[in-house]
Amino acid sequence: MAYPLALANLEAAVLDACAGEDEWPAQIAAGIYAGVDYAIANPEVVETLASEDAPGSDVLRRYERVIGRLAGFLRVKAPADERLPGATDEALVAGVVGLVGDHLRIGRLDRLAELRPELVLLTLLPYLGFAEAKRWADAAAE
Repeated sequence: MAYPLALANLEAAVLDACAGEDEWPAQIAAGIYAGVDYAIANPEVVETLASEDAPGSDVLRRYERVIGRLAGFLRVKAPADERLPGATDEALVAGVVGLVGDHLRIGRLDRLAELRPELVLLTLLPYLGFAEAKRWADAAAE
């Protein structure tokens, strides 16, 4: 799968899932679930998005573009006034992408599916605090 297509398909899966929810924490949770599910169904996406095989490819540029695009979705959904001090969207997204990529690389697709509520909790935590983020993570898991 070519890089632009892989990124476009991942983005489409995330955005379609977000569109099905009304409240922003549910949109974030749905987007995380959709992104992880897309990665599980297409494990080659990690290699495609970070491939060094193409002549002149720039792995760092590709990584930063993926993180930037996904962080942009988070930034649009999560209200800036609800963010706790010190939280950065890019760091949150990079953490989630890193965990997903690690699980794909070592073949832990079963554990990756189980990890989805924890990824929701991790992402919502800086915006909502533990109790509220946990409530949304639990709701997404149901």
